[in-house]
Amino acid sequence: MLDRQEYIERLTSAVNNGGMTRRDWLKGMIAAGVSMPAIAGALGGPALAGETKGLRVFNVPKFTGFVFFELAKDGATKACDELGAKLTYVGTTTADVEGQVQVYQNIIPQRPDVIVTAALDINAPVPALSQARKRGAVVVTFDADVAPAGRDLFVNMAPFEVQAKAMLESALANAPDGGKAIWIAPTPTVANFISQKKAIDDLIAKDAKYKSIEFIDTLYANDDPEKSYTVATSAMQAHPDLKLFVTGSGISSPAMNKAIQDTGRIGKVFATGFALPSTMKTYLDTGVCKQYALWSPYKFGYMATYCGLLIKAGKLEDKPGAKVDVPTIGEREIDENHIANLNSMLFFTKGHDDFNTAIGMSS
Repeated sequence: MLDRQEYIERLTSAVNNGGMTRRDWLKGMIAAGVSMPAIAGALGGPALAGETKGLRVFNVPKFTGFVFFELAKDGATKACDELGAKLTYVGTTTADVEGQVQVYQNIIPQRPDVIVTAALDINAPVPALSQARKRGAVVVTFDADVAPAGRDLFVNMAPFEVQAKAMLESALANAPDGGKAIWIAPTPTVANFISQKKAIDDLIAKDAKYKSIEFIDTLYANDDPEKSYTVATSAMQAHPDLKLFVTGSGISSPAMNKAIQDTGRIGKVFATGFALPSTMKTYLDTGVCKQYALWSPYKFGYMATYCGLLIKAGKLEDKPGAKVDVPTIGEREIDENHIANLNSMLFFTKGHDDFNTAIGMSS
């Protein structure tokens, strides 16, 4: 039985992801007893549009063409439409650090008001992004951060300990007895993967529940499906007693599950962590994977863009303790490191394999 808040979040997730018309969403919100002022706020904060109208947002993903960032772009577009801003989506087609830095440099002469970006490297983008900030741009990172000098705000999917818990819970859902595990990252310098692995190590060290999981190596697959497949296949050959691959990469996850399937290791080795529902349904259905986690990319892009526009318009003060009420998401607070968390973690299992039916993670 869903409680009222879960019901409201389920309705809102459905309309955000195209599974429900706005009219049906409105009927559901009224039936749930949501006040009209709250509904009006969720519909887009029209009072703010006069302050943000005409602002130019440049959305730079890690690379274009990947469904995660396309969904985040849809959320960013929604925020811009609601607030009267203009969105430009631009990036490289592959995970190319130098190419991404060049994209930033190309944007600077266009005098952007807001740059919303997921960075491929923690340090390389900082000079260009710092220059953009000096020229008046507000820089909001999401998904993967840069060093603080390069941005105003980082919108994180959740505190890193929450991310670590989601991945370790998913690991145990696949392999209840734990076992030897390998962490898969794109490169050694992607900020969120560094922080995720540290949080995982810290949680294993302090919580007996996860001590059965033993990480024996870290391997790099460059957010590339073919390399992820090859890395996973080679690792299983090198470690016959391997039980788990764990990764925060939505590209590596399905590729590693395919490697497990193709090499006949279903039920012996599992690949989990974070992944996209559209790429993982077949592996849940066939039992290659039993559980993985994620958050809504749509909400991610929406919140990062919404916050960036409010900061630029002077309607959100980027300081520790400042709070922002993000439509359809809720109130979020900026911490001492200028980070605000989406904090909407979901578990995906067989029968709960899309954003509308996924199981919310309890605290």
